[in-house]
Amino acid sequence: MLMGFPWTILQWILPSIPEIISTVRSMKNEQHAQMQQPAHDDLVARIERLEKAFKLQSQIDEEVAGQLQQLQKRLQIFTFLAILGLILVVVALALIAFT
Repeated sequence: MLMGFPWTILQWILPSIPEIISTVRSMKNEQHAQMQQPAHDDLVARIERLEKAFKLQSQIDEEVAGQLQQLQKRLQIFTFLAILGLILVVVALALIAFT
């Protein structure tokens, strides 16, 4: 009878050991997930801020590109008018000098 008592206890305890192990593992995973959640939330918030900053930077870049194109057109027109004015001045000086 003494030998039957430990065997009975083992038969009662052994099936519950995998259940205990899985419970402990799930508790550890939950604890790990709770610890990771704020870091994950911080990461998501940081990514969202970076996306907003990227969109803003993209808009600024488009505006600057448009302004540079306008400046380039104005510079081309100014250069054309300056060269045309220089040519007219040279022609006027030539007419005055040779007449």
